[in-house]
Amino acid sequence: MTNSTCPAIVNMTFDKESQDAINTINEMNQTVKEGWVAIVIGQLALIFGGLAVKTQGPSTFIEKSFAFKTVSSDISQTSYSIYSANWEYFFKSLSSLDKYASNQISTIAGLQMIRSKISPKERLFWKAVHYGCKIK
Repeated sequence: MTNSTCPAIVNMTFDKESQDAINTINEMNQTVKEGWVAIVIGQLALIFGGLAVKTQGPSTFIEKSFAFKTVSSDISQTSYSIYSANWEYFFKSLSSLDKYASNQISTIAGLQMIRSKISPKERLFWKAVHYGCKIK
């Protein structure tokens, strides 16, 4: 992707296949938004999910001690879950969503650009989208 300046295209109309491609691109953007929510909820479930499962009350002398209760409390368990969560993969997965979406959009635009029955204005539009033009 070259990020060149977008061409000015006037009075352009899209055929059915181009409209379907635009709808697919819009759905891809919505999927990215939903993916972000799913990843964040999944990470929070990994951190706080263990607190939903409660075990039996303490039964031995060691389990009744203050030190054991402090170490096994909800706050310390949550702190350990936050510490031990794999944040590197969390942030990689968030950034990968955008990369995946832009690759898919580029592929869709490239396939539209090389179609045989397409107007020159549409071809110019899809070429600009495929190569990643930017608005001034």
